[in-house]
Amino acid sequence: MNLSFEENSWLQESEARFRALVTATSDVIYRMSPDWSIMHQLEGGNFLTDTGQPITDWMQKYIHPLDQLLVTKAINYAIGTKGMFQLEHRVLQADGTIGWTASRAIPVLNNDKEIVEWFGTATDITARKRMEEELKLAKDTAEQQQRLYETITSNTPDLIYVFALDYTFAYANPALLTMWGKTWDEAIGKNLLANGYEPWHAEMHEREIDHIIATREVVRGEVAFPHATLGRRVYDYILSPVIDADGNVICVAGTTRDISDIKENEQRKNDFINMVSHELKTPLTSATSYVQVSQKRVAESGDMVTAGMLERAVQQHAKMTRMINGFLNVSRLESGKMQIDSHRFNLADLIHDIAEEITMTVTGHEVIFDPCAETWLYADEEKIGQVFNNLISNAVKYSPAGSPIKVACSKSNAFVTISIADKGMGIDAAELPMIFDRYYRVNVAEVKHIAGFGIGLYLCAEIIKRHQGKIWAESKVGEGSTFYFSLPLATDL
Repeated sequence: MNLSFEENSWLQESEARFRALVTATSDVIYRMSPDWSIMHQLEGGNFLTDTGQPITDWMQKYIHPLDQLLVTKAINYAIGTKGMFQLEHRVLQADGTIGWTASRAIPVLNNDKEIVEWFGTATDITARKRMEEELKLAKDTAEQQQRLYETITSNTPDLIYVFALDYTFAYANPALLTMWGKTWDEAIGKNLLANGYEPWHAEMHEREIDHIIATREVVRGEVAFPHATLGRRVYDYILSPVIDADGNVICVAGTTRDISDIKENEQRKNDFINMVSHELKTPLTSATSYVQVSQKRVAESGDMVTAGMLERAVQQHAKMTRMINGFLNVSRLESGKMQIDSHRFNLADLIHDIAEEITMTVTGHEVIFDPCAETWLYADEEKIGQVFNNLISNAVKYSPAGSPIKVACSKSNAFVTISIADKGMGIDAAELPMIFDRYYRVNVAEVKHIAGFGIGLYLCAEIIKRHQGKIWAESKVGEGSTFYFSLPLATDL
């Protein structure tokens, strides 16, 4: 079919407009021979290098080696079907780096439906591909971490969980689901009440979560909870804030451990200590009575050597009695049987009585009591007296003979603070936070020969805590120590 001059001109103008449109909307345009052996033209913009003239080595020049086979297969398929060539693949960019392109080419057919040329466009998709690769890497890393965390949390007997800020569970490991007797779908997204917590228990944890969100502090506690198959158990738990890059608490992570067996063992141990201590007190009391009778007889006979030996026996009996009473107090404390019998009393009178007793029993040190003004407390007078005696006894044990020990008190606001200062060996700063722990003893050679079980300071701390007071120590090695405790003053009723 012959076209008129006007028709041919119109087709050329249309083709020019089409090419202009393609050029404006694509990063690359190219023309290929029917079998793709020759690239007639490539205008690469800033993405690929222009051909300048027809080339035959275009595959090696533009296509990444790892994708050349993939491109060849796509070309062969397009030629065979006389359809569109379409592929995303890697290319060698104009600056020598590796990029990505989305390439499309359509066959130009003659009247006999034979391919006479391929006209193609390519778009730079390097940024998208790199983002996809980064996202895939991040996803793979996250999935790997998740598998690692799930492996760890699935094989621990501890209960591991995460609270969302609305108090619902965002995660629970298999051990916790077993304790609840629930599946993941039944438990996750549900709140505490829905997962079997009693109202008081749920409210307690909700208050703790609110506190963690407000302060970013870690919360630790101990609570009982009914296990789905084991019955009621005792658990120790820690709740910690999970904080994002901006410093906001995004959730609260928790770890809980079943300590029921530990508690039972401690109770059995305390019961044993309680029983043994009671059994020891009876013969010790009798022995002390016999010694006291013997002292009277020896005093009448004038046998000073025997009198001195009996006096030492009385001192050893008193030391043994204090040790037994200490173990009994620990046993009662840990079994919840230590009673605080509070009444109103004047601290100045208690200190006066203690000073008189110390004067008669402590002869190797100078114990100085500063005057104490009238100070009224509402507390257990006997147990506060035990605190005084324990701290003064410690000062005597750990300071050289003849050195002074000073006892003082001062009032500030609603509290009275008592201090017991010595000139002894002192305590290393690293050990100060642990000296009030049960059975803890300072780890230095100088104290190995000094009798003790590490329960005196522990008892003092527990007694003061039960009076809503504070106890602490300040010390320097080689210079001595000062122990302090403060108690709230009695309010006028």
